[in-house]
Amino acid sequence: MGWRGARFVLLAALGLAGCASFWLSGGLPLLKISPATFGSRIIEQRSAIVWPGEQRVLEMVLDIHGGTMTVIGLTFGARLFSFDYDGEKIVETQPLPSGLSARRIVNDLLLIYAPLDALRVALPADWTVHEEQGGRQVFFDGALNISIHYDEGAKWQGRTVLDNHALHYQLTLDSREAEDDAP
Repeated sequence: MGWRGARFVLLAALGLAGCASFWLSGGLPLLKISPATFGSRIIEQRSAIVWPGEQRVLEMVLDIHGGTMTVIGLTFGARLFSFDYDGEKIVETQPLPSGLSARRIVNDLLLIYAPLDALRVALPADWTVHEEQGGRQVFFDGALNISIHYDEGAKWQGRTVLDNHALHYQLTLDSREAEDDAP
């Protein structure tokens, strides 16, 4: 294979890698919604993530104050990962384990908890969201991409189930609002 053939193979591989990255991310870029829209709160969650052939269960704490949401992942009481999200970017303060994505976690949390108007503004073109009592549905180019179901009560309390139909995973959050001991 000559130089031109090798160059074609390299360009094709890079193109496929770019497509794979697009599909693995579900095509949804990091949403930009200020955590300040949530008000100040601390949420304790038990998270179960199920996708074909694998399941992970971990505890998470969401500490939302001012314009920052800090997400701390725990397993057996030990810190597994942590990162901050300021509405624009994610800064990992302790790296996530393989198979978990801070961007995916942030987007899922924003899809679940963001006020509807803020979510509609943040979604890119071709993405829409519909909400009715007990849930949300997120569509990409008219096709149902994500379904969210809230148990009765406030979104921050109780069980929420997010089904990502495009990426074939389910996230179940059992949440409760913790007492904020900050002065």
